[in-house]
Amino acid sequence: MGFLFQMLTGRFKPHSRVERSLATEEGDVRIDVYDPGTGNVNEEQASVGSWPLKPALDSKKVGSFSRKPHKGIILTINGLAPLGNRDPRFERLNKAMAGAGYRVISPFMQDLCDFRIGVQNIRQIRTLIEAVQNDAELCPSGRLSIFAPSFAGTISLIAAADPAVHDRIDAICALGSFASAPNVIEKLFVDTDVDEYGRLILLYNYLYLSLGRNPELERALQLAIQDSYFHYNEPALPAHLATMSPENLRLFDSIRSNEAVRRFHWNVIEKRGKQKGHSPDAISAAQASVIQNLKASVALIHGQDDRVVPASESRTLHRLLKNAGKESRLTITPLISHGDQTSPLKSLHHIPGLLAGFGFFFKKAAVR
Repeated sequence: MGFLFQMLTGRFKPHSRVERSLATEEGDVRIDVYDPGTGNVNEEQASVGSWPLKPALDSKKVGSFSRKPHKGIILTINGLAPLGNRDPRFERLNKAMAGAGYRVISPFMQDLCDFRIGVQNIRQIRTLIEAVQNDAELCPSGRLSIFAPSFAGTISLIAAADPAVHDRIDAICALGSFASAPNVIEKLFVDTDVDEYGRLILLYNYLYLSLGRNPELERALQLAIQDSYFHYNEPALPAHLATMSPENLRLFDSIRSNEAVRRFHWNVIEKRGKQKGHSPDAISAAQASVIQNLKASVALIHGQDDRVVPASESRTLHRLLKNAGKESRLTITPLISHGDQTSPLKSLHHIPGLLAGFGFFFKKAAVR
């Protein structure tokens, strides 16, 4: 209840936030460490999207953090957003979790912030999990839990099934994640009535399998994604479109507006992806090895009317986990969309279900 109250009101319990560097097999990763009960960081003080932290945010030097007791360790993996762990929505979540009594470790995932998706993300998260588990100062018990939304939630589930780390992960909360990558990618690629932000990211990552590399077109897709995210800024795409060749401009317009064109390219992508070892199946959480090797309790929370990943994907994941004898709880709710909260005023009767879903996760994430 305390977590949801903080999320809904933006009034957070006292907590601190410090930045440090964490050494992993993939290289150094910048992380924010939130601790409960120290300092008094308010939302208005946050330096969103800037590095390093301003002194007002941290009562200690950068790289040190509180040794006060906490309920457990939660590693939060940001979604596909340019600001990453400094996205205001993600900061809000991290603050609320710290306010609920947990140490929150929130890394800056460069590839996810650059909209780059693939099997390399799984490797990056797996090495990050292991690095945190093995850091005695950061994670004294050697155990942690994970929260991640959407694509990050799916690849976190896959990474958490790795035998190198799975014995020391207590719980995972995957918000709006998917069982089958091919199903979700095809829907976003082809269907008209879906969120364009998600579609543009997939086009940016996979269209080259059909067309070959086209830097001018890829830059247009990248700018379209950024304009969609930074919708409050002056659009950057029009200036680039004015410099594009007529052929690429027509191609860009047809891909954005024509369902038949996207269907053609998806069919080519699906075939060539398998031939070149880039099959979307590799980033599906429904793989038998993933389901069987997961040791953590899994909370699946999904927006009822999610226009990016349909709620049926979490239903499928839940069924597979339960059939494999895994501990899992499923929550389908109208109170969130694809990772964004909506006003609960007209749906108060759905709050107990959301409380139970997050409650399951926090209970399992607590140090035993």
